[in-house]
Parts: sequence; C-alpha cells; structure tokens
Amino acid sequence: MSGRVRDLDQTAMSADQRRVHDEIAAGPRGAVPGPFRIWLHAPEVADHVQKLGAHLRYRTRLPQRLKELAILVTARHWRAEYEWAVHAREAARAGLPADVIDALAVGRQPPLTDPDERLVFDFATAYFATRRVPRTLFEAAVDRFTYAGTVELAALLGYYSMVAATLNVFEYPAPPHNMR
Repeated sequence: MSGRVRDLDQTAMSADQRRVHDEIAAGPRGAVPGPFRIWLHAPEVADHVQKLGAHLRYRTRLPQRLKELAILVTARHWRAEYEWAVHAREAARAGLPADVIDALAVGRQPPLTDPDERLVFDFATAYFATRRVPRTLFEAAVDRFTYAGTVELAALLGYYSMVAATLNVFEYPAPPHNMR
C-alpha cells in the first residue's frame, strides 16, 4: 500500500478494532474498503463513521443514482481519486448515464436531462462553490425531496467530504483500473 496508510495486521487488532472491522465486513459494503482501513486505527471513530455512512449510502430517501451523483460531485470537488474511482463505478451501476459521469470526470458541465439529477447537481455545486445553497435551490430540493430528503442530501455532501479529507490526508491511492 502506498501513500501514508498503515494497514493493520488483523491478527494484531485490538478487540475494538476487530469488532468494528467485522461489523463493517458483515454490513452492506461486504468488505472493509479504503477509508475504513484508515479509520480502524481509531476504532471509536470507525464505528460511528461506518454506521452513518451505511445509513446515508444505503438507507436514505434519495434514489441510488442521485446519491452517487452527489458523491461524484463531492469527490471531484475535493479531488479524492479513490472516492471518485469507487463511486464512478457505483454511479454507472445505479443508472447514472455514462456521458454524465464522463463529463464530471473532466470537470465539464454534465449533459443532465433528468430534472432530479439537475437539481442534485446544482444543489451540490452551489454548495461547494459558495458554501451556501441559494434559497431557490433549497426550496426546490425541499419541494422535490422533502425536508428530510434535503437533510439527507446535505448530510451526504458533508459525509463524503469527510471521506475525501481522510483519503487525501492519508494519500490513499485510487485503484488504477477504475480511473476515468
């Protein structure tokens, strides 16, 4: 492993590290991916973060393709290559069009024809550009996704920003075969 990541030897993990590791592996991710390998060094953090992440990624109101779009905008904003590589693949699986993913990959305006995709993209890009969401976009999100859905969208942007920060600080490498 390159970068600044020190993988834990599974046989030398503390009881807390082992418990959290096994919970992550047994959960919806089915493995202990990138950032969790870092967070396991602080098992209390890993425990809380993995539960929030599993909820946001797998159990919120937004359709998966919209969540993946929000994650891709976040990954591109922070230039988190591992996050991008993993979620570009997941976005394609969730039905986000390839031309949208390709445009995002190179920082171009994506050809969004779906109004929900346009709303998520505009909401996320406005937030990252200004650290705020204009009233009209906020109200459109609440009208379309409900107040709770808008909370979840904002939480996705924050959570995946935290993921990006961890990956970037520890220089976690992207899998080369998944790069776009």
